[in-house]
Amino acid sequence: MNPNPRLLRRLLFHQVLRRFAGGEAFLVGIMVLADLFSTMWRLLAMDAPAGTILLWLLAGIPAHAAEVLPIAFLFGVTLSLAEMHADGELLVVFGSGTSLRSLSRYVIVFSILMAVAIFVANDKVTIPASLKRDSMYRSMTGQKGQGGQVSEITIMADGGLFVYKVGYYDPIAKRLVEVDIIERDESGQPLTRIMASRADWAVDRWAFPEARIFYQEDSGEWTEKTEKNYSRPELDESPGSFGILREKPSFMDSKGLYAYIHLLQNSGLPSAEAETELHKRFSLMFTPLIVCGLSIAFAGLFRKNSLLMSLLFSLSMATVYYVAQMLGSL
Repeated sequence: MNPNPRLLRRLLFHQVLRRFAGGEAFLVGIMVLADLFSTMWRLLAMDAPAGTILLWLLAGIPAHAAEVLPIAFLFGVTLSLAEMHADGELLVVFGSGTSLRSLSRYVIVFSILMAVAIFVANDKVTIPASLKRDSMYRSMTGQKGQGGQVSEITIMADGGLFVYKVGYYDPIAKRLVEVDIIERDESGQPLTRIMASRADWAVDRWAFPEARIFYQEDSGEWTEKTEKNYSRPELDESPGSFGILREKPSFMDSKGLYAYIHLLQNSGLPSAEAETELHKRFSLMFTPLIVCGLSIAFAGLFRKNSLLMSLLFSLSMATVYYVAQMLGSL
C-alpha cells in the first residue's frame, strides 16, 4: 500500500509538463509557419520590411499559444498515461492501492491553475498583442485602420428615454459632431428634439455651444428655439459609450466586452456577436479541465504506438471541439 504516492505524482506531473511544453512549441511553430507562408506573398508585394514581418509573427504567438494549448495539454496527459500503461507501470500503481484520480492529483491542480492563468493572460497579453498585430498588418498592407473617430453612431440611453444619433465621435477631444438627440416618454412618444453641430463633454454632461431645441407645447404644436451654451443634467451618457463602438469584440478585454454588451442591449442593438465572444472566452478558460478529464478517462486506451495514437486522439478531440464551437456561434 502507498497511501500518499507523492513520488509517483511528481513523476507523472513532470512527464506531462515536458510533453505538454514540447507539444505546445511544436504546434505554435506550425501556426507561425502557416501565418508566414499564407501571407508572405502579399507582404513582400507591399515591400514590407523583414523586421516588421518578424515582429508581426511574434505578436501572433500569444494568440496561437492560447489556441493550441488544449491540444498540447491533451497530448501531454494522454501520452504520459499511455506510456505508463504500455510499460506496465499503471498496473503496478493500481496494485499498490493508488487510484488514477489520486495519481493525477497534481495534473488536475495544474489544469485548474492554468484555467485561471488563461483568463488573466487573455486580457493582459493576448488581446493587446492581437490588437498590435492587427495594426501592424494594416500598416504593412496599406489598409486604413479604424482610426480614432467613430462615425454614424446611434445609441439609446437611460432605458430608451434618450436616443442619440451622432455623425461621428472624436475620442481625443471627447466631442460629438452632427448631434441629433430625441427625448421620449415611457410610452416612446417624443417629448424634445435637440439638434446641434457639435457637443463637448463637460465634466459630467454634454454641453452644446449652440443648439436648436424642438419641444411640444400644451396645445400640441411643436415649437423651435435656439439656445447658446445649452446643457442638461440628463444628457450625461458617458463618452466611452460612443468610443467603445470603434473596436471589434475580439479586441476588447473582458471588462470592456461586458460594457459593450450592456451598451448594445440598452440601445436595442444586436449583441449576439459580442455575447458569443464572451462565451468563447469562458469556454476556452475551462478547456484545460475538460481535456484533463478526457485524458484521465481514456487512460490506458492506447497500449501500442502510444505517441501516434495520443497525437491522433488529441487532434480528433480538438477537431470536434472547434467544429462544435463554430456551430455554436452561428
